[in-house]
Formats: sequence, C-alpha cells, structure tokens
Amino acid sequence: MFFTSVGTQRASGLAGLLMTLADATIPKLELVGPPGLTHFVAAMRSYTYRDTMPLTINECPSKLSNAPTPVYKDNNITVYSLPIHASSSPDLSIGQSAQLTKRKRELSPDAPSKRTAGNDRAPGAMPEAHEIPPSLLGERSAEEYRDLLISTMFPGSKAAASQNQPANKQNKKTLKPDGSLPSSSTDSANVDIYKRARLPSGFHRQLPRWNPPYEAPNESNVAGSAHSKPAFAYVLVGPRVRGKFDVKRAEALGVPFGRLRGLLTKGQAVTFPVKVGDETIERTVRPEECVGESESPGVILIVDAPTKAHIPSLNSAFEDSGFFAKFRSRRPEDLKEYLVRTVFHLCGDDVLDDPAYQTFMSGFDSSTHHVVASRQHCPDPVTFTSVAFNQLRLNQLDAAMFPLPKFNLTPPREFPVIPGIEADRIMPMTANILVKMRPFSPPSPEVFDNDDKRDLFHSAVVSSTPHSLPPLTKTRFTEAQAAIQAHSTQALGREQNGKDVKLIPLGTGSALPSKYRNVSSTLIQIPNWGNILLDAGEGTWGQLSRQFGTDDQDPNNVWAFLRDLRCIYISHVHGDHHMGVAKILAQRKKLDPPPEKPLYLVAIRAAHLYLREISDIEDLGICDLASQSEDGSPSPPGRVVTVMSEALHWKRPDTYPSAGMWQLGGNEPWTDINRSKRAAQRMCDDLGLRSFQTVDVFHRTRCYGAVIKHQDGWSIVFSGDTQPTDTLVWAGKGATLLIHEATMADDQVEMARRKAHSTFGQAIDIGKRMNAQNILLTHFSARYPKMPPNILGPKDSNDTQNASFDKPIIALAFDHANITIGDMWKLNHYTAAMEQCFRDSMEEGDEEGDPTTALGGVEVDIS
Repeated sequence: MFFTSVGTQRASGLAGLLMTLADATIPKLELVGPPGLTHFVAAMRSYTYRDTMPLTINECPSKLSNAPTPVYKDNNITVYSLPIHASSSPDLSIGQSAQLTKRKRELSPDAPSKRTAGNDRAPGAMPEAHEIPPSLLGERSAEEYRDLLISTMFPGSKAAASQNQPANKQNKKTLKPDGSLPSSSTDSANVDIYKRARLPSGFHRQLPRWNPPYEAPNESNVAGSAHSKPAFAYVLVGPRVRGKFDVKRAEALGVPFGRLRGLLTKGQAVTFPVKVGDETIERTVRPEECVGESESPGVILIVDAPTKAHIPSLNSAFEDSGFFAKFRSRRPEDLKEYLVRTVFHLCGDDVLDDPAYQTFMSGFDSSTHHVVASRQHCPDPVTFTSVAFNQLRLNQLDAAMFPLPKFNLTPPREFPVIPGIEADRIMPMTANILVKMRPFSPPSPEVFDNDDKRDLFHSAVVSSTPHSLPPLTKTRFTEAQAAIQAHSTQALGREQNGKDVKLIPLGTGSALPSKYRNVSSTLIQIPNWGNILLDAGEGTWGQLSRQFGTDDQDPNNVWAFLRDLRCIYISHVHGDHHMGVAKILAQRKKLDPPPEKPLYLVAIRAAHLYLREISDIEDLGICDLASQSEDGSPSPPGRVVTVMSEALHWKRPDTYPSAGMWQLGGNEPWTDINRSKRAAQRMCDDLGLRSFQTVDVFHRTRCYGAVIKHQDGWSIVFSGDTQPTDTLVWAGKGATLLIHEATMADDQVEMARRKAHSTFGQAIDIGKRMNAQNILLTHFSARYPKMPPNILGPKDSNDTQNASFDKPIIALAFDHANITIGDMWKLNHYTAAMEQCFRDSMEEGDEEGDPTTALGGVEVDIS
C-alpha cells in the first residue's frame, strides 16, 4: 500500500483496512509512504492488534535525489517516490543525494541542537519506564521504540524481520544493554484489551513527539497543515520485455541451436564459425540482427498536488532531475527507455485550473492518458447505492424522517480544456477504472455482468417520473400512513420536553461497516443550541457529508454543521466507536473563518492520547486548557477543548480512582481533573445543559455511558457498549430518551454475555427499569445487515401502545433516519412497511441474502 501523504485526507481508513486485510489472512503487507507513517500507525496501538499478518513500513526520503533508489520492487513493477514540497518549504530543489534507509535517521535541521535524554543510549537499547518516559526519548531511540510498538501490534512482523536479518542482528530492537528483554507494562490501569502477553514499557504513555524532517512546526505553520508537509508522487515502472527472437533470421545467419541463441536473447553478441562456400570464417552476430526491438517499460504516475503551492516543486522535480525528467520527455531516446502510459492527478482546490499545472500536464507525450480527481471538477455520486435506493423508497413513506442523501451528478465547475491534450486522453476519475499495463489499454471503467442492477438509485432519483413501489410495499406504506394519521390526535396529548430535539443515527452497526449500516455514531441536534455527536466510528464524516451535503450554496451544509458542533463524546477505544474522530476534527480545522465557539471533546484518556499523537502529524485544533482563557483573555478561535470522561463521573469525584481497572493510568497535565470539570461547565453553558455526566458500564474494555440533562427539562441517556448495567439505571432515572446498544437477539443471551453486549430484550428492560419515556435501540450485529428481528411484534390499526403514558416508546435506529423525540412513536408503525421495503430490494437481486443472516454465515468479532 502506497500513501501520497500521511493524515486523515489519504489515510483515515488505514486502521480498519489493516484489520480487514489481516482477517482475510493475507500473508504479509508492506506500507510505503512519507515520513511520519510509522508514528501514524503506532498511534493506533490501543485499538489495533492482529497477530496473523506481518507488517513492514518503509518511509520514503523527503529530499529528491539525482539517483533515486526504488521504494518498492518485485518481479513485475519497480516504484520510485518523488517528494513534492509546498513553495514555502526550504526543500524545493534537489538536495544532496539522500540515502534510502527504512526511514530518515538524521536529526531535523530545525530540531534543537541540545541532545535530549536517551540519545546516548546504544542503538536498539530501549530504556525502562522508570528511567525515562517515551516522550523524552532521543530521535534515534524514538524511531526504534515506534518500531517496537509496530511489532507488538503485529507480532508476525517481528518474526518476519528476524528471518530476514543476520543472526547477530536479530531482535536487536528488543534488547536492553545487558542483552535481556525490556520489562513489559503491568500497570493494572492499562490492562490490554487484546490480552497480549508482553507490552513494552511505556506502551500506554504518550509517544515521543514526531519531528518532521522537512520543516519544524511553529505558531503560523503547524506540521499538519497542507502548506507545510510534502505530498508524494509515485512512478510505477513495469518490466522491460525483450523482443521476439526471429528464428528464420537466425537460421539465415547460421546461428546454431542452443547456448548461443540464448545469449542473443539476453542481449549479448555471439561469435561462431560458419562455413561460407569452401571456407570457414568467424561470424559475429549482434542481438539486434535476430532479436526484435525490446518493448519499452510501461509507466504509470500517481501525482498528488494538494495545493497550488505545491506546483512549483512538482515542475522543478520533473525538469531538474536527470532521472525523473525522462518520464516527461518527448525525446525518442527517452520514450524508448520509458513510456508513460497514464498519469493519475489528485488535485486540490484550484489546482486543475491553474495555468502552471496545465503546463505540467501538457508536458507529457501526446500518447499519455490523464485521469483527474478533483472535487471541483468531478461529480459526487452516491457510493453505496443499495442503501440509497432503500432510502429513496422510504422517502415516500415519510419524506421528513427519511430524506434523500445529498449527491451531485453535475460537477461544481466545468472540466477545463488542457492545451496540448486531446479530449479523448483526459477523463475524470470514477470508481472501478482499470488500466492494463501490458498489453496496454486506455483507462476505462470495469464492466460487471450485473451493471444494470448495481445502481438502481441514480437512475430512479433523476427520473422525471416518481419511483414506483412494488404493489405489496405500496400497500404496507399506505397502511402505515393511515395508522399514523389515526394516532396523531392521541400523540398530541403526549406532550413532552425535548420533542423538537432531533436524532440522526449515522451508524447503527457494530464491529465493522457493512453494506447497509455504518459503525457507531449518533447525532443529537438541539434547536438553537448546537450539535452533540455520540461516538464517531470509521466513515462518520462520509455519513455527515451525505446527510448535509457539501454544496457551498446550501446554508445547512456539512460545513454549517461543523460550525454548530459543540461536543463529541467517545464512549471507549474500540475502533468502531472513535476511528472517525480525527477526520472530523481535521475537516473542522479547515473552516475559514474558524468557529467562534470551541468544540468539547469528551473521552477517556486512551482516546485523547491517540488524537494528540495524530496531532503531531496533522493539526486537529486540540488546545490544552493550560493555554486557554481561564483568566478571561482571548482564546484561540476554533479550538478543541479536551475533557476527561473520568472527571465527569456521575458520583462527582474530587479525584480519580487510584487503583483498579478504573484508575486513570497517566498524569499528563491535560488530565487534571479540575481543568476538565471547568471545561465541562463551559460546555454545559454553551449547550444549555444542566449537567453532562458519565457512567461506568461493563464492557470488554473501559467504557462510559453518558447522561445529558438539559435546562429545558429533557434528558438523554447513552449506554455506550455494555451488558445490562444497574449503574446506568440509577444514573439515568426518568430519562426522556435512552439510546441503548442492542447487539444481539434474545436467543443469543450467552453470546452477548461473553462479549459484554446486550440483547434486544435486555436493553428494553434497562429502559423500563429506568422509567425512560423513549427507547432507541442501536448497534446491531452484522448478523442483521438490514433489519433486526421485529422484537416489537406486529402492529394493527387499533394498537394504542404508542399513545400510552405508562409504556415507553420503543424504536429501532436506522442509518440516516431523521427522528425528533416527539415523532419517535411513528417508527413503530413504520416497522412492517420498512420490513417489506427491505424484502423487496432483496428479491430484486440484492447481494446481502436473507436479512436474518450476516455475511453469508461468516462469524464476525463484535467485541
């Protein structure tokens, strides 16, 4: 896997993909990318572990070399990397030839000259925790420490590395000065959720700060900004294929069968005796006399130009480097050596319209094809069309509750005409494009046998006539709408506080994204106050973009949502609950002007630690309380204020627990309990809350639920992941709404217990014991890809449960449903109609199979 940059724009899905590939039992994996890639992966150590897949990481040099060494090579391809710096960066021209090591080992030229503690230690000798914390390691030791963490996350990596090293170098990075292994972490506060046998000392402490080798961050230029870090281009060179041996020509020249013909095919001239008339002479035959001309290696380029500031460096790299200049040359001798077939252009805002970039594009040979990815010039179709098609149908059931996803088939800008490039040799990037290198064929979409059934959404939604429903689905829709109408009068009598508070489940599945459900995330929109996000699993930003859209002309677009986002709450560090947070913070950091009010990030220490380590690479806007306005002075705009979940415990502690599984596990300045309490009070003021409290629940790792009480009298309780827990009942008494995980069906009680999850019935029982007015069930197992079993039973038109005051309203959550608390009762009446809608799509060739099974019977780890 190759990365053109490290950060949320190009690598936010890496953790999930690593775990998926490992579960697919691939034999090994190599990651290639810019400096910082190892730090990026090591930051995932608290929630990523797979012992079946060896992983190696190769960081490319950040300086351009006149004699580059491949960053990857196998029997079919050779890949070279090319750093592209922004124009404000000091490394625009070719520097001294950089030695290609696994990573850049020398100190950054902007780093302090004073040697930090740990620099005098012998290479590979890791310090003990009592000697020095990881954050104070010298640069060389810090790099070795990150390698050690990678081998802990992917134990197969250590074994693979040992097999490829000389005997005297094996396991070097795990040795102490006396030759023994470093002590493992045994802190009871940091019990490893994966039960790994040995953890390096300091495993649960903050990583050494990553210092970029290209430019040190400062107040106006943080390491993660698009203008400070380089992007990388990759040159992928195919094999040179020798020409065909001309047997007839060889026979005419008298070349004998056997070894000499083999030497000719290898490019060597041969000399042999041959009889001409009555005379025997020595004849020399050169390869070109009987071997056809070799085929020039096909080349594919991937060029990432995130900003206009990167264009000068890009042009300079291909013009001033003797090696890379060949790929953009039109000289016959250069075309014979390398023939560039296709260039993929990843263009940031305004790059494609810039004349300098167009000049760069037109500098390639006229036979080259160009594929362009640009948000400003490419359409934005829906990717998951099956779920969008179901949403299109449900929109006819209730347009307000099931709005259509936002998309755009017309690019914001017209695709420009590039001088010197024929129209048939340039195209926008779309999904499933194939380029065959040999024999070469131009870029073209892959054709599938059932293409006519793969995307029913776009053709239906752009049609001039309304989409027609199957007869039985239409009947169920009509019955549900009649039931809603019949019960509307009774529902009006059930006035409750918070009826206008809107809930938008963005992810209602557990463990891993599926075709119809993303992983955990629930949005709460409080009218006139702002937004709260409960968990943010992988892909949450994509869900938000489909919910609100990116159209700059729409006042309610996703950027407006970000400005009103006041709180993100992360219940625990399982990846399906927090892997999307960094992307959201990075997108929010791009807002110009920045939001006036801060965003409060409430999470346990492990999640804060991960995001702070990612911030070394990409600015996420995190700002410690120590540097904020507790004295009334101006605060940094758009800042992210961190709040410790442990400090908001519903028992209102004055200190953190000092022992047991709930102890904090660290004492960094930003963990100060009083700072978090003060920040939480400001958060409550900004959101109109009376209180925001956390509740310890029982899961396979440290997890907190939340109780949110508003000054208008309503309250929402969020369970996080947990088996049935009395503390949640006690802390959430009388809740207006309980959002509770319901991972398993009621016939899977034992499995739910083993995995510390709840069944449908257990979740409902918690809500009834809590005396909650409404119960929203979510976090369904992948065993139910579309619709969980109907635990509520059939509804008839005379059923008055939903208007009763002594029974809670129980509803199932669905991705992208827009539900106000006051309208939650409608979901019960919609259940039968929704079941039929999903059943119809299955009958029309949907790939998911029976909705009561998951993934063809594959067992999924839903811990």
